[in-house]
Amino acid sequence: MTIESAELLVNNQATHGEGPVWAGGILYWVDLTGCRMHAWRAADGTVRDFQFAEPVCAVTSLNEGRLLIAFAKRLAYVNLADLSCEEICKVEPDRPENRCNDGKMDPAGRFWIGTMSNDGSVQGAGALYRLDEGGRLTRILDNLTIENGMGWSNDSRTMYFIDSPTREIWAFDFDSSDSSIRNRRTVVSVPDGLGVPDGMEVGHDDTLWVAHWGAGCVCQWCPKSGRLLQRVDTG
Repeated sequence: MTIESAELLVNNQATHGEGPVWAGGILYWVDLTGCRMHAWRAADGTVRDFQFAEPVCAVTSLNEGRLLIAFAKRLAYVNLADLSCEEICKVEPDRPENRCNDGKMDPAGRFWIGTMSNDGSVQGAGALYRLDEGGRLTRILDNLTIENGMGWSNDSRTMYFIDSPTREIWAFDFDSSDSSIRNRRTVVSVPDGLGVPDGMEVGHDDTLWVAHWGAGCVCQWCPKSGRLLQRVDTG
């Protein structure tokens, strides 16, 4: 295993930084409790900040300057030109004590969003949903506690997912025709001393890059062997 150190890119003093996503040469990420979204342009290093009136939990870029944003209790299309919102659907209106957390677009173009209790203290309170046609949310997994990172293999045949308190990374068989999943198994078990797994991205070589909350690092894992390959310290 190798150990590297990360360099600070943008010092935006987030209160709850989450969900970085690349799109069209721009890195988007959110400050969940700060109700903000940030956009860093790789070409010139400029940063734009967008303030909202509600928590911003996850973002994914669409086209023509539009984003799909998961706010605390709803999904909406947002126009960056004027921050106008077109609501898609409510999220768990029957569970007012819950909020959205991490979300991501799958290879078939369907958006996934998870939920958790507001402070993450209620075991089994959350769920994982898929946004289907007509703005309908389909509940895929239930009895989750702190839904976090998700990602897909480069051949789109495997979906990876994290429910942080389990300290595990799960894999599912993924069918792009309908974005269904099956055959859950554990591919990584995080040992003591490495915090809990949080956000995740799948690399070009199908290794898993995972942010470890409470340990100040990002780790590269091999899902085939479960081995830790590299650690990047962020502290």
